[in-house]
Amino acid sequence: MVHSEIDDLLLRGKAATAYEAEEMFLDSHLLDLVQLVKELSNDNFERHEAIKLLMSHGSRPREDSRR
Repeated sequence: MVHSEIDDLLLRGKAATAYEAEEMFLDSHLLDLVQLVKELSNDNFERHEAIKLLMSHGSRPREDSRR
């Protein structure tokens, strides 16, 4: 699901890069991600592909760009 939505954003020209498509995906599914915190066990939460994507992005690039 996650990767197919990201691929779709790229193929439709909505995002220029994979990173941009991932950011768009995460932004548009923020409420769903919050719901996963409530619904899943810790192990299942950590293994969920959307959560792995979120964790891989983190906030570091934004912090660095503000300096």
